[in-house]
Formats: sequence, C-alpha cells, structure tokens
Amino acid sequence: MDTKTNQGYLFLADISGYTSFLAKTELDHAHEILTELLEVIVKSCNSILTLSKLEGDAVFSYVFSDKVERGETLLELVEATYAAFRDRATSMHRTTTCTCAACQGIPNLDLKFIVHYGDFIIQNVASVKELVGSDVNLAHRLMKNHVAEGKGWHAYALFTARALESMAMQLEDAYPQVENYEHLGDTQTYSLNLHDSYQRMTDARQLTVSEQEAEMAFAVEFPAEPPIVWEWLNDPVKKNAYQTHNIFSYGLRSRGRTLAGAQNHCAHGKTNILEIIAAWRPFKFFTSEYPLAKSMKLLTTHRLEAIESGTRVTIAAKIYMPFAPRFIRRFVLKKVVGEWETDTIDMARFMREQLATSMPEPVPVPA
Repeated sequence: MDTKTNQGYLFLADISGYTSFLAKTELDHAHEILTELLEVIVKSCNSILTLSKLEGDAVFSYVFSDKVERGETLLELVEATYAAFRDRATSMHRTTTCTCAACQGIPNLDLKFIVHYGDFIIQNVASVKELVGSDVNLAHRLMKNHVAEGKGWHAYALFTARALESMAMQLEDAYPQVENYEHLGDTQTYSLNLHDSYQRMTDARQLTVSEQEAEMAFAVEFPAEPPIVWEWLNDPVKKNAYQTHNIFSYGLRSRGRTLAGAQNHCAHGKTNILEIIAAWRPFKFFTSEYPLAKSMKLLTTHRLEAIESGTRVTIAAKIYMPFAPRFIRRFVLKKVVGEWETDTIDMARFMREQLATSMPEPVPVPA
C-alpha cells in the first residue's frame, strides 16, 4: 500500500438531471446515452487529468500539482469539456429518429464540475487504486451544494478558494458561496455559469479567419495533445523559453482570466506589438487582432486538431488595409510576420526536445 501523501487537483464532472432522466425513461436507451456522454467527458479530461474512477453518472479525476504549470489551463479544460458534452448531446438529440422518452429527454441533461486542491493518498488494495483523504471527501461532498438554489444554475463550475489560490487566479465574475459540511467546516467556493461560457464560445465561431480568405496560411504538427499545445501557444513563459528575438508578456485581463478582449504584449527589438484576443474557444481555436497603424490591423486564427501523432496547428492570417489590392496586402503581411512560420516550427521542435528532458528555467515574464 502506497502511503505517500500527494498534493494536487481533485476534479469531478457530474451529469446533472440524470437521476430524474433515468427514472422516467427506458433503461436500455438511457444507459447507451449515459455511456456515450461519459466517454466524451473522459476523453476530454484524460488529456490533462488521470482518471480515478467512474461513479455512476460522474467522473472523478485528479492531477498532481507539479503537472500543472499554468493554472488557467484547468479552467479552460472545464469549458472545453463542457462544450464537447453540449455539442455531443445536441448532436445526439438532433440526429436520432427514436421517439422513446430517453432519446427525446437528452436536452434535460447537463453537466457540473467541482474542482478542489488538497492532499490525498493513492491507496492500492487488491490491485484497485483509490484516492483517500479529507480533501477527497470534501470534493465529493461539494457535489451537494447551494449553487442551483442560489442562482438557478444547473451547469456550472465550482472552484474552492484553495483551488483558485493554487491556480493563481481570481475570477472576478464568479458567484461566491460558503458551503458547510459536518466534520469538514466552512469552505469558500466560487462558481461560473457554464451556459454563459458555452454561448460565448458559440459566438466565437463567427470571429475566425478561414484558410480560403487568408493572405497567409500554414500548418505545423506538434508532438503533444491539444491542451498541452494550447498552453504553449498562449503562455508567455513558454514562448520566452524557446526564442530570444521576442519578449512576451501578459496584458489586460478584465475578468481575471483570458477571454475575448484580453491583451498580451510582444516586444520585438524596439517595437512593442499589442495582441487583442478577439475569439476564444479553449483547445479548439483562438483569434487575435493586432493593431498596426491607423485603419490597418492584422487578424490571425490558430486552429488545433488532434491527430495520431499529437496536434496539427493551422494558422491563417489576413491583413486589413483599406483599398489595397490583395498582392499588396500579401507583401505587407510577409514583411510583418515573415518569421512566423519558422518560429512555429521551432516551437514544435523545442517541445519535442522537452518531452525527453526537463524544462529549462523559464525567462521571467515582464509585468
């Protein structure tokens, strides 16, 4: 039995409304629906987390603290998993021709998340591994909370204060709530409405640059899963570690996190370039806008696609120049981002090297 005490994040994804759904529908179809939706959740979470076990209509996972370098990635994992769940549930309902109560009741299912940070032991008895400890108990007790009662939400992400502290995040638009449980005392929690998040990600699909309309487009394959590549593309610390001709830094974060409207800075020689996030769909795509001069701006979209060897990143860019013909726009774009494709290839090569070695001491990110 392993008695080592570990520290890390405890992650529960629980399908809301399933008890009522099961009681009112046909068992065989209800079971098939649950299985498919659980598979979506597990597949999404496994990119970062380790599956502990399935608990009926819930998935319990964990990740050691030293495996999460950028805390915001966990919040993005929640939103990406919820979006995959909603997309699959919507697709199942729209495409089914079955009129049974189970298939017609799919829209009544939703998803909530509990994220806590704490201590736990991985207990191994009769070849069965199980997480134990007070923090494990608390994470499960938090599934019975007062968020739905207080806000009427049935799809939400609940983070404990300890989790957000470890993630180095302050969610300015989160709903604060103190939960109390016998023997465990008070726990400060902060919750986000995932219906709002899903609507925001749905709207973001309209703000992308396609390869057909781009003045420049190329693709690079990375040797890691989309969440890991996403972190490398968006973490200034990692960008600063693999190249020296640009210095990246965080800018405005109006809600305490990265969303549409967030800003980053890139210093290239004596030039300081502003990046404004225009669209944000974690682990799928993001669109950035770069003001260049009066009435001129650059718009780029990064799309991530899981492939057998890792992730294919397709980058499409276009430049807005009033009244300028296409060949002029392409010439100016090449001057502005001439090293971009080379830099992306270098990032993929650097990532490949880091898979076998420890990450070098990162270059500090300017305030």
